[in-house]
Amino acid sequence: MAKQDRTSAHALLKTAASLSGEIGADLVLLVADSDVTRPAVQSLNDSCPVLLVTRRDRFLQGIERMGVRRLSLDFDDVSHLERVRQGIMLGMEAGHIKKGSQLICLSSVMGHGGVDTLMTVDTRREFEDFDAESLALLAGDLPTEVVKSVLDIALDIGREGREGEQVGTLFVLGDSDRVLANSRVMTYDPFRGYSRRERNICDPDNREGVKEVSLMDGAFIVQEDGVIRSGCRYITSYVRGLTLPKGLGARHVAAAAVTKNTEAIAVAVSESTGTVRVFKRGEIVLRRDPGRRIAR
Repeated sequence: MAKQDRTSAHALLKTAASLSGEIGADLVLLVADSDVTRPAVQSLNDSCPVLLVTRRDRFLQGIERMGVRRLSLDFDDVSHLERVRQGIMLGMEAGHIKKGSQLICLSSVMGHGGVDTLMTVDTRREFEDFDAESLALLAGDLPTEVVKSVLDIALDIGREGREGEQVGTLFVLGDSDRVLANSRVMTYDPFRGYSRRERNICDPDNREGVKEVSLMDGAFIVQEDGVIRSGCRYITSYVRGLTLPKGLGARHVAAAAVTKNTEAIAVAVSESTGTVRVFKRGEIVLRRDPGRRIAR
């Protein structure tokens, strides 16, 4: 079976090499952990630059000496298609993928570590809002792919609401031990008992569930790796010394307070306007207006 997988993977690499010339691809993103040999990747790289993204540090180690760029992906508990998305963002952050690039992506959607799927991605459409430099500055020591996932969900909630209702919510990302110490549970934790993968905010399969929970009061506490540690939390951080624009309510005060007293960042969605504000060190560092969808 392993030999058959490798044969199929190499056939896809040859297809990618041919397709790259036909569509004028700028780069081939190869997301794989096995079933791909060094000569096959080098041959593909001769036709179109290859960026290898892998979770296994020893897989094709040293291939950079052949001109193939290589990045490590740290998260194991996300879907295979999400690894492609994260690989693109890591590539953009590292400067390997330029904004507006046409990509050929090779990965697996069947659950093994090899290659069984080929897709094309136009970053001008799919990643038009991704600004690697500003996002990296905002994220600091936090993984940019996790910060972007939280922002994407917050913007969706701000734009769409839930079940026809306007929704406000709060995500607190990073420094989760101290954040938990600066909060208390409001009701039953909706994430208790679920696996890490089922609680990972980076996994597209979990996004609708997160949006559903946003109907409930309280904040989401998100670990540095994207796993939601707890939901429906009431922030209890000390609020003295905060300076916020007039008109912002308790949710924004909580976001400012918890980020002033911890190393976390907070993403608050306004229930009244849908506006998304990001807080860091007690101050607003980013404001995005997603525009409310007109109810029909």
